Amino acid sequence: MVSSFTYRLGSKFYNLTPSEIHVANLVKQGKTTKEIAELLRLSHRTICFHRENIRKKLGLKNQKINLTSHLMSYQ
Repeated sequence: MVSSFTYRLGSKFYNLTPSEIHVANLVKQGKTTKEIAELLRLSHRTICFHRENIRKKLGLKNQKINLTSHLMSYQ
């Protein structure tokens, strides 16, 4: 079963990749970039890249909006 949060992020409107959706779910849970990198066995830079792409696709680039707080609003 797919949560409404995951469904919304994967919709054509946002066009997030499966990896970006996975990272977004972990960010929403309050995980830090370092924790996500360790959990997924990826580099810190890779997670930063995913986070930046998520921000861009959600229209948050160059805005002072906390990504975790923004993702929490999608409930």
